[in-house]
Amino acid sequence: MTEKRIKKIVDLVESQSLDELSEDLAFSASIFMVFGLPTRKLKDHPESWIKENKFYKLSIQRSPDKKRNIPYGCYSRMNQIFIDTEVKKKNTNVIQLGKSFSEYVENLGYSRGKANQAILSRLVDYVSSRIIVEPKREIGRISGIQTGVGRAWDIYFDYSNPSQLMLQEGKIILDEEYAKYIYNHAVPIDMNIIRVFKNNATALDFIRFLAYRNNNLNKEISFPEENLFDHLGTQTEHKYLLRTRLKKVLKMLKVYWPVQASFQDGYFCLKPSPPAIEKKKLR
Repeated sequence: MTEKRIKKIVDLVESQSLDELSEDLAFSASIFMVFGLPTRKLKDHPESWIKENKFYKLSIQRSPDKKRNIPYGCYSRMNQIFIDTEVKKKNTNVIQLGKSFSEYVENLGYSRGKANQAILSRLVDYVSSRIIVEPKREIGRISGIQTGVGRAWDIYFDYSNPSQLMLQEGKIILDEEYAKYIYNHAVPIDMNIIRVFKNNATALDFIRFLAYRNNNLNKEISFPEENLFDHLGTQTEHKYLLRTRLKKVLKMLKVYWPVQASFQDGYFCLKPSPPAIEKKKLR
């Protein structure tokens, strides 16, 4: 991201006080705050993808349809946030997408245009995939999930004519167990912040990770920055360049949310901070 682009985003956020911004509460399931999706399309079109940490292993299997991919990139993340928010706010496994593609795209924070087909493709990639989360060590409490994301979907959108109104709304019916998991393991985030970074997959993961780790945090924590890089799915990038990118994201983020986080001597440090969502928004 260029310095000019960074300044433009900072100016955009600084130009609006918290009171002027709409109270746009969203949610994100903890599963993808703990495990970041691939930031780019995976090479060789694999049928599955695995991510591990010290305690759990995440496996994602794509649809057998060869046109489908393992979910990746910004659009998959924004689709996730939309679905997670609908589940949490409405306590439902039936996701209504609206009567036009324009309506859906604008809910995600994008403008109509060349992104239309990609947004729809990433949505189908996600709902047609299968997710498995399993513990690596059977110590203490053991929890996991093994389910398909979508049980059924009926999407009427015409992305080539996004303003076309449909007689019926597009609909996704999530697997009930998956919807229940989202509902019970979702952390609030501010959609105003998310939309600022909607074109930066690493930033979206970083912000959601911070919101998750800050939730109910009562003491300072620190861990090797390599652990953070691994979580973000970017451990193959040059450490200096990645650290520099994340510091810029953190600087922009602090304009809106005064999160007490920093990089110090090879470690990432996080102190208890105000919630990413103002308390008045949680009422």
